[in-house]
Amino acid sequence: MNAWWQGLNKRERNLVLVAAALVVLALGWMLLWKPLAQYKAFLQQDLQDAQEVRLQLQQQRAEILKLRGESSDQPTAAGSSLYTAVLGLLKQHQLDGEGTSSEEQDRDTVTLKLENKPFDPLIRLLSQAESRFAAHATSMTLKPAKEAGLVDAQITLQR
Repeated sequence: MNAWWQGLNKRERNLVLVAAALVVLALGWMLLWKPLAQYKAFLQQDLQDAQEVRLQLQQQRAEILKLRGESSDQPTAAGSSLYTAVLGLLKQHQLDGEGTSSEEQDRDTVTLKLENKPFDPLIRLLSQAESRFAAHATSMTLKPAKEAGLVDAQITLQR
């Protein structure tokens, strides 16, 4: 190969280098850029489809609530941050105050630490978080406290 290269004159060497560079660019475009661009377009279409489905589900939820005779002006998953909604639920179920800490991981993830809290209101809080705000417990640790009916809980809610 080296003998062949040395046998070429300067103009031919430059031509071979330009051709090699063009081949490398063409391969880079075909093997890297084009698949990435196609994947990006696929993800954008997937996101658009998911947003359309979400809108349809919100409309169906409003219709279901209307048929049930319930008010649909409660905060929904799209209306507020999950952290704000969970703070309201904690207060509503009297689980706020001493022994309660909450941390917002992002707009749709909240971590709760509850110490010596009644179990039944905690379960009602989780139920309402799911039904009203589409928030599910992705991680939960419950330990019985010293008194009957009380628990120490560590919960991650996400929607």
